Amino acid sequence: MTNAPIVVGVDGSPSSSDAVRWATREAGMCHAPLLILSCVSYRGAEAVPCIGTELRARAERDLAAAVGIAQTQNRGGGVEIRTEVHAQYAPAALVDCSDSARMIVVGRRGLGEFTGGLLGSVSSIVARHARCPVAVIEGWSRIEDGAGPVVVGVDGSANSAAAIDVAFEECALRGAELVALHAWSDQNLSQIHIDPQQWTAAEQSERALLAECLAGRKEQYPDIAVRVVVVRDRPVRHLLAEAEEAQLIVVGSHGRGGFAGMTLGSTSEALLHITTCPLLIVRPRSEGRRLFR
Repeated sequence: MTNAPIVVGVDGSPSSSDAVRWATREAGMCHAPLLILSCVSYRGAEAVPCIGTELRARAERDLAAAVGIAQTQNRGGGVEIRTEVHAQYAPAALVDCSDSARMIVVGRRGLGEFTGGLLGSVSSIVARHARCPVAVIEGWSRIEDGAGPVVVGVDGSANSAAAIDVAFEECALRGAELVALHAWSDQNLSQIHIDPQQWTAAEQSERALLAECLAGRKEQYPDIAVRVVVVRDRPVRHLLAEAEEAQLIVVGSHGRGGFAGMTLGSTSEALLHITTCPLLIVRPRSEGRRLFR
């Protein structure tokens, strides 16, 4: 999407400050403008206007602090920074922005809804319903230098294909290695006893599937080093292990076990609540649904 902004939601919490730092760096790498968004949603504003006034003043202070963080991160001055205050429920505002955004960025833990901010449940709602990729950020110091690979979860689904495309793009921006991890099954197979030759045949088949999923992208991005990891089961556990050294995890919103209307699968759901590595959740834009009209 040409010149589409990266939109980051803020509420003054440490988590949203980390999100601003990450979003500013991302905007600099992909030459996109940065839109910093704060929300004020108070139903009793007409009855008790002073509360609405105070909440808006607090949102303005949060934006000013966020702009300061972004300007510090944007040392070269290459990122255009804009701000907006929305008088709307935070998830609704961010989901609406996703129609025209390159990416939505949120902190994983916020201050709480009464402050107009982004708390954990809000980041979860945005991850489920946004119509563009959603980055969920917690912690900054361990990723500030941008070291480590980009890890993508691959399961052969259409959502997985979209995640692979985005993962290669992120590697190209960062000059990073790509780790493509594929698990045969989401279920625990440790108690399944079959002939070793059958395990070998199954592994060969799964490696062929992974190679097929990556086909074409390697030719498009010949300078990106790709390391493949094939495991039998429990992708979350193995993605978390790879995340220890990674700068970003990329997953589809839901995978092979999904069904029509599903907004978030078990793997992306678990990672959303567990990992402290920056997480990028990708779904094809055609899947987006308007839930806040």
